[in-house]
Amino acid sequence: MGLKNYTEEVVLEVLNEIKGMHPNCCFCEKCTQDILAIALSRLKGKYAVTLEGEIFARVEQTDRQVRADALLAVMEGIEKVSKNPRH
Repeated sequence: MGLKNYTEEVVLEVLNEIKGMHPNCCFCEKCTQDILAIALSRLKGKYAVTLEGEIFARVEQTDRQVRADALLAVMEGIEKVSKNPRH
């Protein structure tokens, strides 16, 4: 198992869940990457390199506060990218 940031998985899941609610935002690959970068820079990474660490990281992924923080960060990313898409 290599180094993995589980916060990135949560942010990607949240983005995929809510992007249909934002028809005025572009979700091309470049804009999606910009949204993810903005969101991830606002959140603390949760890294794991062992099976035990992976289990703890996955349990934390389901925490409501972790998902709420990810949602706020993704929404901020969508807002910024919608105003200034770089594609």
